[in-house]
Amino acid sequence: MTLERYACQLKLPIWGGAEGQAKLRESTVAIVGVGATGCAIAETLVRAGVGKVRLIDRDVLEASNLQRQILYDEHDLASGLPKAELARRRLERVNTEVELEACVADLHAGNVRALLGDADLVLDGTDNFGTRFVINDACASLAKPWVYAGVVGTEVHGFPIVPGGPCFRCYLPEPPPPGTTETCQSAGVLGPAVLVCSGLAASEGLKLLLGGAPAQGLFMIDVWGRDARRVKFAKDPDCVTCGGSYEFLEAPREASAELCGQDAVALRSPSELGLDLERLATVLEGHGKLETQNAFLLRFVPSDRPELRLTLFKDGRALVKGTQDPGLARGLYAKFVGV
Repeated sequence: MTLERYACQLKLPIWGGAEGQAKLRESTVAIVGVGATGCAIAETLVRAGVGKVRLIDRDVLEASNLQRQILYDEHDLASGLPKAELARRRLERVNTEVELEACVADLHAGNVRALLGDADLVLDGTDNFGTRFVINDACASLAKPWVYAGVVGTEVHGFPIVPGGPCFRCYLPEPPPPGTTETCQSAGVLGPAVLVCSGLAASEGLKLLLGGAPAQGLFMIDVWGRDARRVKFAKDPDCVTCGGSYEFLEAPREASAELCGQDAVALRSPSELGLDLERLATVLEGHGKLETQNAFLLRFVPSDRPELRLTLFKDGRALVKGTQDPGLARGLYAKFVGV
């Protein structure tokens, strides 16, 4: 296809014409999380003609996601496929010129360099601070720019982070203690706020890919109250990450984590060997109802605990729906998977 599809953006003086478009075509972007914010960021970048987009997400689609996650619909909900693959299939129909890669994975210290290593830019579509600190350390160690973005309630937060400038830990030195900050589960999420946040994040991302100067400071917008402000801050001379220590890349992996907006526990695999889903499906026969089976996951309801739903991923992870008790979730995993 010719440059005709990009005609409107090519007219922008800030774009740099065909040369700017060529820069995008040669770029690789990694989006960590294709939930609410990540969906809209991904579609914007794909429509703009970024050459390669890697979609990294650990999760499966839930009915409550449809209120704000614009790449998915009710048909997708019934498919049982993970979000990363659903997003890839949808975006393939948007722009066939873009190379799309779906990574059904939980980004952590052990795999972050492999997932982000060849990216020219990383964009934040996550819903938790722990993953953002891992991204920050990885991008600092790899000298890569990334854009932090988040929405809780009606408020949008975000800022671009570039090598040599203030990093995420210059803004927030340590992760907030659990339960001390609002989440989408406790405060809800306004759908239009997601679109505002993703638009700002995608704009900053495109600017960085085209060689523009990043915005300065943290943008904060209350979409409902129409309040907007920018908080500028300098590079912290005592910042651990800027000083070359990447402790979040050395941290042990957590055994479990509660999911935003779900009555569920996510279990990370105790090994990197993954699961043989076909064999496991045979093992689970007679122990309950196998609701979904595909190349990416199994979804299983135990006959002795019908209020719980166990989703097992090919990489060894699991989601246990119907509880917020990590001990119960780990016990269920051990019972049926054996580790």
